[in-house]
Amino acid sequence: MAPLSPPWRIGVDVGGTFTDVVVADRKGGLLVKKSPSLPSDPARAILQALTVAAADANLPLRELLSKCTAFVHGSTVATNTVLEGKAALVGLLCSSGFRDALTIRRGIRSDPWRHRDPYPSPLVPRYLRLPVRGRMGPDGREREPLCIEDVAVAARQLRDGGIEAIAVAFLHSYANPVHERTARDALARVDPSLRVFLSCEVASVIGEYARTSTTVAAAAVAPRVLPYLGGLERRLAEEGHEGSFLLMQSNGGLVTLEEVSRNPASLLLSGPSGGAGALRWLATAIGDDKLITMEMGGTSCDLMLMHDGRIEMTDELEVAGYHLRLTAIDIHTVSAGGGSIARVDAGGVMTLGPDGAGSDPGPAAYDRGATNATDTDAQLLLGRLRPGPFAGGAITLNTERARQAIDRNIAAVLGVDTVVAAAGIIKLQEQALVHAVERVSVERGFDPRAFSLVAVGGAAAVHAGAVARHLGCRRVLVPRMAGVFCAFGMLNADIRRDAVKSCIEPLTEETLDKAERTFQSLENEVASALARQHLRPDQASFQRIIDLRYPGQQSTLRIAYVCNIDSIAAAFEREHRVLYGHLQPRSRPVVAALRVTGSIPAPAVPSPRLTTPAGKPRLPKPSEHRAVWVENAGILSRVPVYHGADLLPGCRVEGPCVVEEHTTTILVHPGDALGVDASDTLVIEIDTAQPRPESERQHEVAL
Repeated sequence: MAPLSPPWRIGVDVGGTFTDVVVADRKGGLLVKKSPSLPSDPARAILQALTVAAADANLPLRELLSKCTAFVHGSTVATNTVLEGKAALVGLLCSSGFRDALTIRRGIRSDPWRHRDPYPSPLVPRYLRLPVRGRMGPDGREREPLCIEDVAVAARQLRDGGIEAIAVAFLHSYANPVHERTARDALARVDPSLRVFLSCEVASVIGEYARTSTTVAAAAVAPRVLPYLGGLERRLAEEGHEGSFLLMQSNGGLVTLEEVSRNPASLLLSGPSGGAGALRWLATAIGDDKLITMEMGGTSCDLMLMHDGRIEMTDELEVAGYHLRLTAIDIHTVSAGGGSIARVDAGGVMTLGPDGAGSDPGPAAYDRGATNATDTDAQLLLGRLRPGPFAGGAITLNTERARQAIDRNIAAVLGVDTVVAAAGIIKLQEQALVHAVERVSVERGFDPRAFSLVAVGGAAAVHAGAVARHLGCRRVLVPRMAGVFCAFGMLNADIRRDAVKSCIEPLTEETLDKAERTFQSLENEVASALARQHLRPDQASFQRIIDLRYPGQQSTLRIAYVCNIDSIAAAFEREHRVLYGHLQPRSRPVVAALRVTGSIPAPAVPSPRLTTPAGKPRLPKPSEHRAVWVENAGILSRVPVYHGADLLPGCRVEGPCVVEEHTTTILVHPGDALGVDASDTLVIEIDTAQPRPESERQHEVAL
């Protein structure tokens, strides 16, 4: 590769299987590296990956870090803390009479057919949930004074109980936070070392359970996340890094460690939200703003939808069964990764996932002692992946180990050929991916046939052609940075801060007058948060959003705010018709919340504009021909395999074929064609006239 031109920025995404590193220099040059993750010590995995990246650049690690102006990190530590049940022991101060809000929850079953499944245990056991006398009304008026003695007694009891943090969530604190802030002062007088999180600062929204649950989550992950991030920042500094240390938030924006310490729950979707920056970069580069991203790694698959250049946001998340109210990129995640484990259940039916093999020991093909069959093992056995060094040499794929795992766990149990069993694993995976794409498109009122499917992550591009054909998508886009999409996206993210104020008001002129004052207050709050990060608020752009719903409706729609009732109502009705297919023409919307987003643009990575050669471009020569199972044909047949680096703008290859990129492998099906456009993006044109393969077709083996 060409030498890096200093200074540069570094993006690091720690996934369940691989840790991805992207170095972007001032001229747009990129250095990419993948390294196995170490869930027990993610900081060590990061330094190992950086050391390997530095060696590839012919630099010592200290020089790589000393010339880095910004280190951007997407962390899964907060998510894994909750998923793995490793949250800290925390206490909760709540309003008298609401001690069991966390246990009662909302009384809603997300799946009514699984009514026997138990809910997860609350993050705070009942003996650490202590009621405090005092009450605010929904109008923000004090109904009963806060009992300071109750707070002091609770503080001593929690301190003596060995808690690591305290969450404070009083009734209606979104309307008036004075009781919560007074309680924090009282807690500090008892023990200044107590780490306290207030619901009015973490999630100032209506909804007692979700607001309390979110504040508890922030307190529960703080003792795990903040020491890790602080330690990583120090270790990077010891190795020579003097630039800024920034973290990817769930809202797709960046924040400093000092600022995120106020609400560590904002990191719960830190890793996958980095894809939003990369998706916006790709939309600009290719001139297409209707995209569905399928980001599939070793553990899971994350999906995002962009329509008309807009990526949807949400403030209702569910992590490990806990409901949270946080502003976040609307990402749908399914347990479908390269490490998804295949089994045959007691009824003789093959299943795939939801559990995965992780990075250690990983799939059987990694030859690290694993015996379960996975999607990666099936891809390798069917010739779609090359045996030998994989993921930049981080691991080695062993075909015989993959064959043994599939034969023993699937083929022998079902009494079928090993190749047929492997093909069945892939078909199960692709069906799960089809349903996942339908979840973010069809179920939200969008026709997937109008979108391009973006295959990113190390494992998506071998599945994308079949998934696109099933959905009717006409093309699949595979960026050169596909395997490190989120890490790359972090280098295209803005500094961002959000503020929200809940309310229940009819959409009237009087309400809009109040909204102007509230918006100004929220903008001041956001500006203060940016100033705390040593940024200039006058460089920020502010966006105002109004949440609307019909009277009695539970869900809300986010509408860009304009100071005109008719325009707001018309925009609401357009969005409502798209999502729900109907309107309530005699109902006036109700204002449910006001939001302000403040962002300061970071320097984006320049998008390449390459020159396509005049005339018919030279067709690259295949690096080899390999036996590959092709779904449309239902057989193993010898197909050409190309190096992705040999495919230049203007090139076009016909399927069936395999293209091996640095961070991913692409399968092009018969009838489809792959080309490279001027932005250096690989584009697969899908032949939607091709019939879908029959599930009962005979799978012959013809080598």
